Amino acid sequence: MRRRLDSAAPEQTGEYIFNNLIEDQTIPVVLLIDTTYFDCFGVMVFRCYNRRRNLMWQFVRHESNDRYLDGITELEKHGYVVLAVVCDGKRWLLGLLSKKYPAQLCQFHMVKTVTRYITRYPILPAGKELLWITLSLKSSTENEFKEKLMKWFFKWQNFLNERTIDDYETNKSHYTHDRIRSAYAALVANIRYLFTYQKYLVYGIPNTTNSIDGTFSQVKQKVHVHRGLAAKKEMAMISDLLRGEIATINVH
Repeated sequence: MRRRLDSAAPEQTGEYIFNNLIEDQTIPVVLLIDTTYFDCFGVMVFRCYNRRRNLMWQFVRHESNDRYLDGITELEKHGYVVLAVVCDGKRWLLGLLSKKYPAQLCQFHMVKTVTRYITRYPILPAGKELLWITLSLKSSTENEFKEKLMKWFFKWQNFLNERTIDDYETNKSHYTHDRIRSAYAALVANIRYLFTYQKYLVYGIPNTTNSIDGTFSQVKQKVHVHRGLAAKKEMAMISDLLRGEIATINVH
């Protein structure tokens, strides 16, 4: 989730920090990108899935599409060859990335988006069926998933178009099942990015950002043990963790 941090965030935010433990930059990169937040700042990480290593990171006050795109450009300036990019679906980012790279939306985050609208335990049959379809993402091909989604839509089209009258005098109304509609719309809008990994099998693209999410989890556990550090010291500790052995733990 995007967070805007107050003006007290340290002045060191914005500098690109490269992992100086990586010597061979000629190995092509399947890149995972994401940002996680601490009390006074966030850290945007660019991770190589092939190496299971973090290539570069940047302390930021907030994430933005421009920061991600500039970061990838910076990696390429330093000799890295980016084959594909995996991210969690920040608004408009996938469209921008796909102009230059095969871009994969994390399927786990897609499931989270859908369940945010219809919950993990929907009550209505249409919601239950849509959740089942969504949970089949990891075991479906793109064509199979599209077919299931299309059949669901035709089955429930009239249901989705039902409206509730708000004001009988003005005839003002709204869609009765707007949250189910929103969940379906999210799937339709992102379906082109959900199966990129199947189109470029030779690249070995993952279908989730689990590798970088696992790294974030372990970094936060370590930092929590030393809570109360000044921001500068906390940044230095996070950099050491991202650079060092914690980044090599296999969490994909």
